[in-house]
Amino acid sequence: MGIAALATFGNSLSNGFAFDDNWFIVENEVVTEGRYSEAFTQSAWPGADEGRGNYRPLVLSSLAIEWSLWQDGPFGYHLVSVIAHAGVSLLVLLLLLHFVSLVPAAIGATFFAIHPVHVEAVANVMGRAELYAAAAYIGACLVYLRAADESSSARGWRLLSVLLLFALALGSKEIAVTLPAMVVALEVFRRSGEPARSRLSREGLGYVALFATLGVYVLVRWSAIGDLTGEGAAAGLQSLDAPSRILTALTVWPHYLRLLAFPADLSADYSPAVLMTTSSVTFEVVAGALFLTAAAVGAIAFRGVFPVVALGLAWFLIAISPVSNLLVRADILLAERTLYLPSVGAAFVVAGLASLIRTGTALKVQRAAAILALIAGVGLLGRSVTRNPSWRDTGTMVRTLTRDHPESWMSQRAFALVYVGAGDMTSAQGAYEAALGVAPDHYQLLVEAALFFDDVGEAVRAEELFERAIAVLPGRSEAYSRMAERRILRGDGRGAHAVALRGVVRTEENRELWAVISESYIMKADLEAALRARRASIGVRPTPAGWARLGDLLEALERPEDARAAYAEADRMNRR
Repeated sequence: MGIAALATFGNSLSNGFAFDDNWFIVENEVVTEGRYSEAFTQSAWPGADEGRGNYRPLVLSSLAIEWSLWQDGPFGYHLVSVIAHAGVSLLVLLLLLHFVSLVPAAIGATFFAIHPVHVEAVANVMGRAELYAAAAYIGACLVYLRAADESSSARGWRLLSVLLLFALALGSKEIAVTLPAMVVALEVFRRSGEPARSRLSREGLGYVALFATLGVYVLVRWSAIGDLTGEGAAAGLQSLDAPSRILTALTVWPHYLRLLAFPADLSADYSPAVLMTTSSVTFEVVAGALFLTAAAVGAIAFRGVFPVVALGLAWFLIAISPVSNLLVRADILLAERTLYLPSVGAAFVVAGLASLIRTGTALKVQRAAAILALIAGVGLLGRSVTRNPSWRDTGTMVRTLTRDHPESWMSQRAFALVYVGAGDMTSAQGAYEAALGVAPDHYQLLVEAALFFDDVGEAVRAEELFERAIAVLPGRSEAYSRMAERRILRGDGRGAHAVALRGVVRTEENRELWAVISESYIMKADLEAALRARRASIGVRPTPAGWARLGDLLEALERPEDARAAYAEADRMNRR
C-alpha cells in the first residue's frame, strides 16, 4: 500500500506552494517564527477575527518544525505529505484486516491509496490536516479493536492510548469529533461470539472517557477561538434558513457518490455556480435524499449478511457528518479534501465486495472481476497522476479551475484579477459582478469587490457592497474597518468615525477599528482622543506600526520620553 501511494503521488513532489499554502504557511508568523504557544491558544487562520477560524495546533506546530528544517522550500513539505499518505494507506490495510482476509483488504487499501479524490489532500500542503487527523483517527480505531479482545488490565492501557490518539486527531482537524460514534460502530459491526449489546456494555467506561475527552477539547477550543464552531458558512449558505440549508446539503450527496465511484471531473472549488444552493425540492434534492436513505438503510439491513459493506456505509455516514451541512453549517459546500477520512468507508465497501466475490462466486466471475478491478485501478491511478500537477502553484490551480469550471465564482474572481493586472477595469468590473451574481453573500468576495469598486471611483457601489458584507457577518470586523479606512482616504473623518464605532460595538476583534477612530480624531485635531483610541488599538493587539503611530502622537503632544519608549517598542517588535 505504501508503494502504491508513493507511486501515485510521487509526481506531486515537484509542486510548489499553491493557493492557501501561501497564506497558511509562508505568510503565517506562527509557522515561520516558531510561535508554538500561539498555535495552541488561537485560531489556525492567520489574523482571524474573534470567534472565527479552525483549531489545528498540531498541524501548525508540525509545520513550524518543518519550517525550521527547510524554510520556504516546498519539496520537504510535499515529501512529508506523500509519506504521511503512504502511512495512512498502511493503516487502512491494517484496519481492513480486522474484518476481511489479506487479498480483499489489499484491494480495498489500494483503492484508498491511489484514489484521485485524495489529490487535494496530498498534493497540496494545506491538506496536511486531513492526513494527520486520519492517521491518529484510524490508529485509535486499530488500538480500540485490539483492546476489545484483551484482558481488562490490558484494555485499560489501550484505552489511554486511544484517548491520546483521539486528542492528536482532534488537534489536527475537527472532523475527528466523530471518533466516539465510530468506535461504537466498529463494535457493532465486528464479528464476535459475544452479543454486541454485551460488548457495548463492557466498553461503556471507554465511551464515557472518549466523550469526556471530546468535552475537554470543546472547552479548550472555545477558549482559543471564542466560539463553538468558529466557522463561517459556505458561499451561498449565509442567507439560507435551516430548511433551505438542508435541501442544499442534500444536493451534494450525489456528488459524494460520483467522486468516489467515478472521479473523472475534479475541481478545486465546488461553491456557486459549480454547485448551487436551493430553497425548493429539486431533482438533485430527491436524488441526494435517496442516496442518503439508501446508505443508512443499507448500513442497517446489510449488517447480518454483508457486515463489511454495511460498516463501510456506516463509516462514511459518520465521518462525513461534520462537513455535510446537515447537522451544522460548514464553511464549504463540498471539498475533495474533506472526503479523505470518509473515503475509508468506500475502502470498506470495496474490500467487502471483493471478499464476497472471492469466496462466493465461480472462478470465471472472479477472473472477470479481477480484470475489471485492474482496469479500474489503472484508471484511478492515471487520474491521480494527471491531477497532481494541477496543484503545482496558485496560477496553475486557478488556470485549471477556470478551464474546467469557468462558472465558479472563484473563476470569475480570478478573471477579474487578471483583468486588473492587465489594466482592463471595465472587464474586471464585469467579472466581479458575475462572481457576485453566483455568490452574493460571500463575505470575502464582497469586501474585495468593494475595495475594487472604490479604487475605480465607484464609491457608491463600494459602500453598498461593504454594507452587504456587514449584513452577512455583522460580528466580523474587516468590512467595517475597510469601509472606514476608505472614508478616511476620501477625507470623510466623520463618516469613518461612525462606521468604526458601529464596528467596535458589534465585533470582538477591533484593533483596526480603534486605529481608524484614532485617525478620525486626528482629522479633527483632537490629539488626546486620538491617543486614547490608539492605546485601545494596541491593547487589543500590539503591532510595530501601532506603536510607531503612538510615538508620532506622543511626539506631537510634546511628550518626548513617552514617544521614545513607544518607538523603542516598535523597534523591539520588528526585531523579534
